[in-house]
Amino acid sequence: MFFTHSSRNSHFDQYKRLKKIVKKFPTLWKFLTWLKDRLIDLSRLIDVLMMMILFHFWPEQTYRFSTRKILPPKKYRLSKESRPIIPYDLVKSKSSNIPIMKEISIIGRGSSFNLKNIKEMKGPIFLDSFWCPLRIDVNGNTFYVHRTAYGPGKYEEGLSEENVDEFFEDKINKHLKNKNITYVIPRKILIERFKKGGHNVLSVISYTVDENGNLRSLSKIGEETPEYLKLIDHVQCKLISLVEKIYKPPLLAPDPDFVQDGSTGSFLHDLCALSHFAEKINVYGWDYYLDKSPANMNYWQLLFNMYKIRPDLDRSMAHFETALKNFYYGYQLSKLSNFNIHSYMGQLGKHEKLIKKIERVLFN
Repeated sequence: MFFTHSSRNSHFDQYKRLKKIVKKFPTLWKFLTWLKDRLIDLSRLIDVLMMMILFHFWPEQTYRFSTRKILPPKKYRLSKESRPIIPYDLVKSKSSNIPIMKEISIIGRGSSFNLKNIKEMKGPIFLDSFWCPLRIDVNGNTFYVHRTAYGPGKYEEGLSEENVDEFFEDKINKHLKNKNITYVIPRKILIERFKKGGHNVLSVISYTVDENGNLRSLSKIGEETPEYLKLIDHVQCKLISLVEKIYKPPLLAPDPDFVQDGSTGSFLHDLCALSHFAEKINVYGWDYYLDKSPANMNYWQLLFNMYKIRPDLDRSMAHFETALKNFYYGYQLSKLSNFNIHSYMGQLGKHEKLIKKIERVLFN
């Protein structure tokens, strides 16, 4: 049955009237909201189960159950022979003039790295997705308090002046101040706070290529608005712009969702950005939620550890799909001579079977 434009509007108007009536009964509205959220969660868990089954038996079809469609169908897959190992190219004209560094360290929030060791590190250090500065306690130990402004299902809501200020306030412990440390974060309100606190900041934003060969921004967080670009002073706050090279261009309207910003996770994205400015990169804390080394897991243990329920349902509804990309590129980058990956994403050497399956998901 086909609905006319007027009939669709009529159904929508009825839905709005019903919603308005139900909201007059707070207990009922709360229950229905809870029920809707649980049904969404259940639907996502079914999708993940189907993806895992297909991943094992027929990897090329895994994309069909990606809830947010962030795995590419066949027509948008590069061939294995043409896919680049570094899946983001530099857009030099939209980036700060950053000199090539001989050796750098990039650190994520994974459990494989103890932040107490940061004081012993030399050279430029980049801290990825740390939402507030590192602190030093009364005993001289370095630590980080992970705070989030978001509740379940509200990852992109609620970031306000007040709760961001709370991230940076600490009446007991001092901020770690180190001119060699740069915080890699794209959110405008966080950049403002880091700059105000005297910390170095790097923003990384990405683009894709449309059917006319033009760059189109993927980022919903860091965008080329006048207000955002005012923060980029190229001294305390620098910018690296990238163009995505994981999928086969051009994108046809409507844009495929699988190339949206964040579909690879921030660490891989930012690591690729810095690879254009460093001869050698030491990588720490890139674990993608693993709490032990994949070298100590068999195939099935690792497959099931690629999915974490709470981070997925509370935040992204894309955890398994993003894990596929992190595991694949962690394995590939660890083979390069200029990458020293000391974290769990660099310990996938015994899992070539799983990596080959991921390759069949992402490429032709």
